[in-house]
Parts: sequence; C-alpha cells; structure tokens
Amino acid sequence: MKKSGLLNPDLCYAIARLGHTDTWAVADCGLPIPEHVEIIDLALVFGIPTFEQVLNALKPEVVVEGAVIAEGAPERIREMVDTDVEVVTHEELKAQLAECAFVIRTGETTAYANVIFKSGVAF
Repeated sequence: MKKSGLLNPDLCYAIARLGHTDTWAVADCGLPIPEHVEIIDLALVFGIPTFEQVLNALKPEVVVEGAVIAEGAPERIREMVDTDVEVVTHEELKAQLAECAFVIRTGETTAYANVIFKSGVAF
C-alpha cells in the first residue's frame, strides 16, 4: 500500500504517463466528455468530492505550466489555479477536451467548474 499521496490507481497511472505539454482536465459532474477520452470518475454523490478537494490532492503530484478555463467559470475556481490561465468560451473548452489525455470527473455541481491543465516538466 502507498504511504502517502494519491491512492486511486487509475489516477496515479494516468499522471505517470503524462509528458510535457500533454493536457488533462478536472471537471464538474455535468461536463460532457468525448467518448474517446479516458474518464477517471471520482464522483460519489453530488458535491463529493468537490473540485477544490480534488485539485488540492493533485497539486503536489503534477507539474503544470498553463490552464484553460471557460468565460463563465466562477472566480473561486480561477483563484485555485496557480498558473497562467487562458480564458475561452465554454464551447471552446469542450472542444479542447478532445485532445486531453484524461478527464477527472468530480462530484462538483458548480456550473463551469472545469479546468484543462497543460503539463510542465519538473526539471
């Protein structure tokens, strides 16, 4: 058993496969995800886990060099993202999901609580 950090094996594996500039997303429970994109579904019930809980667990695990957020995203979601942010329409964000390596589905019910992250390098 792992001693600390992420415990979900699918999530650990997906993060380990990321390369520089690969994209991945953290999404609310209502975002339509393209069929060909891997979904790591963490949602249990509405509101659990929250976007913030998932993002806080991920921050120590991944290097991020950029993010994409939809115009309608709440300010509190934007404030959680500790990197340069590109703001696009919600339709453009949904289109960019097709290029993501995976999407982490949370139980978040806040509208537009979706962020696409661009992987950086640790060196």
